[in-house]
Amino acid sequence: MSRMNFSELTPEEVLMLAIDVEASNGTRLRTFAELFADYTPDVAKLFAEMADEEDEHKGQLEATYERRFGGVPQKVSEEDVPNVIEAFELDDGEQFVFNAMNLRRALQIVLAVEYQAESFYWDACSSTVDPEMRELYRQLAEFENGHMTWIERRLEGIGGWYKH
Repeated sequence: MSRMNFSELTPEEVLMLAIDVEASNGTRLRTFAELFADYTPDVAKLFAEMADEEDEHKGQLEATYERRFGGVPQKVSEEDVPNVIEAFELDDGEQFVFNAMNLRRALQIVLAVEYQAESFYWDACSSTVDPEMRELYRQLAEFENGHMTWIERRLEGIGGWYKH
């Protein structure tokens, strides 16, 4: 699919993109949970719980998609729409962990992604005329905000600088 602007997406494509965002975030959070399991188990547990929530959101979005549009074809992903979510890549995970990753950095990365996910859902909320979809996107934005609050508190607790 060629790259497009968010404003050009149909309601169906916005919903497909939301499904992709939740799936990607769940995968990334699980990776962090695994990376920190031996070093900071309490944070690893929270990352895993956040990943479970992302999976629940993905399931909720897929059920909504199936009810409204039929099956869930994967036609729109984060790569198709620039600047929706600035994904962090973990392609070279070993180098990433041993050379640059620590708890503060992981929290900063996840905070940035959660902030962008919240913005995505508020944009989706304001772009839809469908009351059911507006409410769903509003709820998801609020979930992302809850994640951000937890991460910000954790960063403050370890003396971490954060920016969003």
